[in-house]
Amino acid sequence: MILQQAPQLETERLILKHFTLEDFSALQACWADPEMVKINGGEVPTSEAVWARLLRYIGHWHALGYGYWAVFEKATHLYIGAFGFQDAHRNIEPALTYPEAGWTIIAEMRGKGYANEALAAILGWADQTFTSPVCCIIAEENQRSNYLAERFGFQYQNHVKYHNRNVRLLIRPLSSV
Repeated sequence: MILQQAPQLETERLILKHFTLEDFSALQACWADPEMVKINGGEVPTSEAVWARLLRYIGHWHALGYGYWAVFEKATHLYIGAFGFQDAHRNIEPALTYPEAGWTIIAEMRGKGYANEALAAILGWADQTFTSPVCCIIAEENQRSNYLAERFGFQYQNHVKYHNRNVRLLIRPLSSV
């Protein structure tokens, strides 16, 4: 069994750290954002669902040696969002066979370049850690995330069906690092 925490990563303006139970209210606020709700099926997740997500973020590191980071602005220590990797055993066809990258950023922190900074940090970590490509699934209408993924080398493969919706499957090949 792998028992570890997320390594702390730092960028010029951000700190990426292991999620803790104290991050629950910030995570709940992020997932209640109207744009997040729209992109993720139209319903505000329950407190129970967000709690399960937080425990999944923490547990991934302990069980698999990778997971999500809680991202904070260095200057203010404000929560920015969550960036990382997971194996969610999604009910999706075809099955995802690589670690799945994902990210969320709270509305008031968008447009500052933080998503670029955080994604560069986690992909740098992935390039040093994984021996396989990484993938992501993104709703077609989530133009910000689609642009961000493609900017960082994720390549569109095809549409897959997830929760009765077509989503884009993108794969980022192994880095030449």
